[in-house]
Order: sequence, then structure tokens, then C-alpha cells
Amino acid sequence: MSKLTLRNHPLRDVLDKELRQRTFPALNAPCRLCHFTFTVASASRQLEFSLMQQQAEQQGAHLTETDQDLNISLFAGTLRWERHGEFSSYTFILPGTAPALFDDPLSFLPSRDWFDELPGQVFRVVQLTVIPAKALPAKGEISRYFNDETCISSMLADEKARIWTDFQKHAEGAGRLLLVDYGLSAARLGRLAQQLFDLGNYRKLSLLGWPVARQALHKLNSLEQQLSGLTQRIEQERDNDERLLNQISQLAAQTEHLIAETSSRLSATAAYYQLTQDRLKALDETAISDLISLQDFTERRLTPAFRTSESVQLRQTALSARLGRSTELLRTRINLKLEQQNQQLLVSMDKKARQQLKLQQVVEGLSFVAISYYAAQLADKAVVAAAFWLPGLNVSLWRSISLPMVLLTVALLLLFLSRQLKKDRAA
Repeated sequence: MSKLTLRNHPLRDVLDKELRQRTFPALNAPCRLCHFTFTVASASRQLEFSLMQQQAEQQGAHLTETDQDLNISLFAGTLRWERHGEFSSYTFILPGTAPALFDDPLSFLPSRDWFDELPGQVFRVVQLTVIPAKALPAKGEISRYFNDETCISSMLADEKARIWTDFQKHAEGAGRLLLVDYGLSAARLGRLAQQLFDLGNYRKLSLLGWPVARQALHKLNSLEQQLSGLTQRIEQERDNDERLLNQISQLAAQTEHLIAETSSRLSATAAYYQLTQDRLKALDETAISDLISLQDFTERRLTPAFRTSESVQLRQTALSARLGRSTELLRTRINLKLEQQNQQLLVSMDKKARQQLKLQQVVEGLSFVAISYYAAQLADKAVVAAAFWLPGLNVSLWRSISLPMVLLTVALLLLFLSRQLKKDRAA
């Protein structure tokens, strides 16, 4: 294997470790758990990791940068820490029972100020009490711990466990979960507790998108109305395309700004909603007659909020697409106007070129007359000068001959020059 080890994929060990992470410790009934969820900013992650690393070292454990969870013995029980994308959870597990099913959450901590140095904001606190079926209190005693109007109860894990909760923060500042074990294995009981905690966390995290979606709806309504008015003006005001394009560009910028502000949170809402549905399915829930189940509560309270967030995303996408089409329409119309103006300019230039050509032809005709006149004068002077040196020269005859020869010579010369210029232009 030593030779094969050299050929290991660089992520082989990292991925193997990832598959083994987030495994909740096994539980034995009876026991009590208190689950604290903190939202943690990215800038505080290193501080959180350093503090948890110190806790691990004090208990003889080792925590590395790639670890996403930690199980250590702490106080009289066990601490389980999990690090997620935007939150971290701390679950304190105490074996045995207590005089009351639910107690002060701070009584689970090694000290009441244990969380003081850790970063983050408290997002959720919930107590889970696990008891065996033989220790199940009377119905009247259970009802003392939950609100009758919102109490939820159902069978879980193929009817091997039963849950009670009411999704309310009680006087001690925490939610309450009562789980009755009807014969689950320790490992299955641990996984069930983890699924219940995950379900509550993801359900509440998915609701973070609801206030964002509600605010975005008001802005969307305003933007859609503005786009509707601009669309009508595009049809009616055909002489103000540049101004309309500027206004619609500003509207598009506002829309993109809104999408940038909300897309991250709304996408996270969709992801958390799907995780909530996955955890519900994993619970293997069976409803109890006349009682609200976890599935019923989620469909009634969470699904409408998720649909609102989903509709906001769809409307934002549709608005952006409509703005793009309107912008393209205006740009096309402006381009057509520019092409028409360019065509008119070309026609005007062609007309001016023709006028210049005619003028040039007129000038060429005048130049022929002028050149011929001066050439004839020169020829006449030349004949007079020749008669001085040649007394027998017939001046009248040579004058009559010189005039047509000058005209012919000038005409041929101008014709030759004109053809040469045309050849040079063609080249």
C-alpha cells in the first residue's frame, strides 16, 4: 500500500473526514439536552474557533481548521459544538432526569458566564428532555409544560418515539421539546435528537427571508408601476427616446440594486426550506388523530412565507427581463433614427459632391478658355518676334495657323490631365 499511498487524491482524506463529521453522539434515555444556536459573522469565526480550540485542549481533545464539529466531556455531561455556514450550535447533554422536565437553560452550562467570550447573537435556545416510555407522565402533567392552543404531538421514527412541543419561548427563555423513547437504539436516538434540532434551526433560518421579502415587495410594486408608465411613454413619446432611455436605465439600476440586496437572503431561504423538508422526511412522522403534527405546522406556517420569498425572486427576475426588453427596444429605435440621419447625411453629401462636380466642370471649361487665350497671345508674340529675325516671314499666315494649333494643343493637354486624375482616384 505504500506505493499506492503516493498516488492518493489530494482531497481523499479531507473528504473521508467530512463524511464522518456531524455525527451526533449516541443517547440513552433518560437524558436532558439544551441546544443553543448563535448566528456568527464571518469576521468572528476565527475568534470562535480559537476559543473552542482552547476548550478542546483543556479536555485533551484536538480541533483542527477543517473540523466542523466537536464532542468533549464538559461539566457533568457532554458538549457538542457544530459550525455551519452562518450559525454555530452548542448542545449540552446531561444524563439522567431532574425534578422538573425543563429547567433554566443556564443550569446546563459549566458556569453562567460561559458564553460571555464567545461571539455571535443568540438565535435559538431549546431544551429537549428524553424519557423512556415507562416514565411517561400523565397527560395532565404534560399539558402543564406546553400551551394547549399550539401544542404539537406526533409519533416519530416508525412510531418508536413520540414528541411534544409548542414552538414557544417559555418563561425560562427557551423552547421545549419532550421526547418519549419507545425502544430506539442509542445511536438512533442520537440521530433523532439531531434531526429535531436541525429541523428547528433550518425552519427558523428560512424565516429570515420573510422580512426581506416583505420589504422587497413594496419596492417591487413601485418599480413595476414606474416601468408600466415608462412603457406607455415609449409608445406615445417617440421624440424623447434618449430621455426615456436614461430614465429606464436608472430604473434598471434600482432593480439590480434591489436584486443584489435580497438575492443572497432569498436564496438561503430556499435552501433552508429544502433542508427543513428533508429533515421532516427523515423523522418518519406519523400523525396522531386530532393533534397537529410537525408536518402540519410546517405547511401552515413556513410554506406560505417561503412562497412569498419565492414569488419575490420570480418577480425580480421578470422585472429585470422586462427592463432589458424595454431598453433594447429603445436602443433599436434610437439606432434606426441614427441610421436614417446617416442616410440623409449621405444623400446630402452626394448632392453636394454632384454640385461640386458640375462646378468643377464649369471651372474646367473656363480654364480651357483662359489657358487658350494666354497660349494664343504667347503664340502671337512668338510670330511677331520671329518676323523680326525673319523679314520674309508671312506673319498673317502664321498667325492664322497658330490659333487653331494652340486650341488643339491645350484641349489635348487638358484631356490627358483629366484622364490621369481619374486613374489616380480609381487607384
